[in-house]
Amino acid sequence: MQDHVNNAFDCRDEVNDIKKDVADCEIPVNIQVRRNELQAYMERLDRIKADFRDLKQADEDFDGEAGSEKDIKALIRQIE
Repeated sequence: MQDHVNNAFDCRDEVNDIKKDVADCEIPVNIQVRRNELQAYMERLDRIKADFRDLKQADEDFDGEAGSEKDIKALIRQIE
């Protein structure tokens, strides 16, 4: 009986070691990692959109020469 109990404890220890080694491969962990990556992406995208709105507003307010005005409008169209 003692041998069976020791064998069970050894198996449990091996399973725990395997879980530690593959912790990042577990589905809940992967889902959370991807969720965090998407959240960071959305925050950067929102910041870029806000910067682009500011650029468009600055273009509307800009009183410069026709050449630079044309270049700015071309860049805005390209980004859109």
